[in-house]
Amino acid sequence: MKKLIKKDKDLNKSFTNIITIQGVGDISAIVLLHHFIKYPNTNQKEIVSLAGLDPISKNSGTSIHSKAKISKAGSKLCRATLFMAVLSAVRFNEEFKKFYENLKQRGKHTTVAQIAVMRKIIIIAHSLYKNNEKYNNRKYIKVLT
Repeated sequence: MKKLIKKDKDLNKSFTNIITIQGVGDISAIVLLHHFIKYPNTNQKEIVSLAGLDPISKNSGTSIHSKAKISKAGSKLCRATLFMAVLSAVRFNEEFKKFYENLKQRGKHTTVAQIAVMRKIIIIAHSLYKNNEKYNNRKYIKVLT
């Protein structure tokens, strides 16, 4: 896959931009790039939903007071590779680590905090893909607060 990406100038540029996010490796970048190419005219909310990371809550029935969950309606491959990227990002990327720790301090469960970081990664990667730019922590620090 990397050989195919390197042959195409635009794909290589997009791949290089996505991989600048510390914690996102080659495989995660390839899967994200595929996800963005597959759905070219989507906004941030739609791209998160197509990855199956959008929250859903029960509004009818007897147990309407249950916790919100992710829909899992989108790409299982995208969620799985993003989960691995999250484990790396919260360990090595200071901005994502602070965001994750802040959620944990506010009493969020580990899985909920990891899913929140997954959503941030896909939103930032989508922005990098659309705007053809590299990751700049000063620009995206507001997104991570």
